[in-house]
Amino acid sequence: MRKFPLMQKAARAAFVVLIAAMLFLFFSNDFGLVDIHKASIVVAVGVDVTDKGYDVTAQAAVPTPARNEGGEQYTMVTGSGATVADAVDDINAKTGFYPKLAFCNIVVLGESCAKENIFTVLDYFYRNDYVPLTALVSMCGGSAKDLLGKKPSDGGMSASAIQRAMSEELRNSANASTINLKLLAQDGGSRSEAVYMPYITAQTEGGGSASSSSGSGSSSGSGGSSGSSSSGGGQSKSEGAAQFTCLTTAAFSRGEFAGVLDEEQAFALNLLCSEIRLAVVNTVSGGENYTVGLKNNSSHLKTTVEEGAPVLKIKYRALANVQAAESKPAAEGSANSHLVSEEVLTSTAKTIEERINSLISFCRENDCDLLGVNRMLYEYRYEDYLSLGKDVLPVLKVEYDIKIKSVR
Repeated sequence: MRKFPLMQKAARAAFVVLIAAMLFLFFSNDFGLVDIHKASIVVAVGVDVTDKGYDVTAQAAVPTPARNEGGEQYTMVTGSGATVADAVDDINAKTGFYPKLAFCNIVVLGESCAKENIFTVLDYFYRNDYVPLTALVSMCGGSAKDLLGKKPSDGGMSASAIQRAMSEELRNSANASTINLKLLAQDGGSRSEAVYMPYITAQTEGGGSASSSSGSGSSSGSGGSSGSSSSGGGQSKSEGAAQFTCLTTAAFSRGEFAGVLDEEQAFALNLLCSEIRLAVVNTVSGGENYTVGLKNNSSHLKTTVEEGAPVLKIKYRALANVQAAESKPAAEGSANSHLVSEEVLTSTAKTIEERINSLISFCRENDCDLLGVNRMLYEYRYEDYLSLGKDVLPVLKVEYDIKIKSVR
């Protein structure tokens, strides 16, 4: 009778050991099984307009076995069609798997998309149930396919580097006009009918040009009875690495391309339309260059009508500290080196006003209501909105209330 309890204890112990071993194998080994048809994840999509319709390039991350010590594996596939949806279906025909785009975080529009209405180009992404509305939208010079084919300096996927260039941190520092599909539709459907998005540029180290090609850092897979395979995306190591930046901004009015804001105009737009934690601005005071950090930023826009003319009132507040200066460096031992003199504060406020003026000039010249003047009139002064019509920007007056104080 005593043997049975001992056997039960041994069985329980063996069961526990077996479960522990299975859990260890489950969490520490992928068994080398990689199937592109089931495991590849589309993380970025590029759209280009062609004479025959659209080219859609999908960049997919491909999970690799744990024993593989190579770089990040990915594949790039390009489909063509009369519409974006037709081009995505062409990807399905070439690879054997249909990209559902559930994990697509980036949509890049090539320069050729400026020929079409922006919402016609993006229509597929709003209709597709799998595409997240939080996906970031951007535009680039040249081809979106070529941009996604560039190799970043860290050797990974271009999609990851582009996403870092449009990160929330850069938006909060007024360096990127980050926007997603949802916000883009909201702004485009407002009475202002103006939208903006980051304009990506890629600089190649060494002054060369980075172009997409099949080769290292890519994977391919075949599917379907036809046995077609996906093309790989990547670069050879001899080519220069690309650095992606989004310091400029593409603007659209009523869905049509209006132009590209330069860095100063984009900075002013971000300062007024985003929640900024820390912005850095260069200014000149007394013939010396100062780099000033702006904290506790707050901006408020209000539209009124005075004597029959629309007036945009811009209120901006911030705390400033000197981050770098050509004169009086902090190394000299001054305890108050971070404080900002009244002269530098005045110069900084003037610099910000000049950048906002340049932004408003762009809006007037291109009939692009990026600051939402028509929207504010419609929401808060409806009768004035009806009487003024849509020709508001040419007669718009601007009043500034910019106050910047030094940190203590």
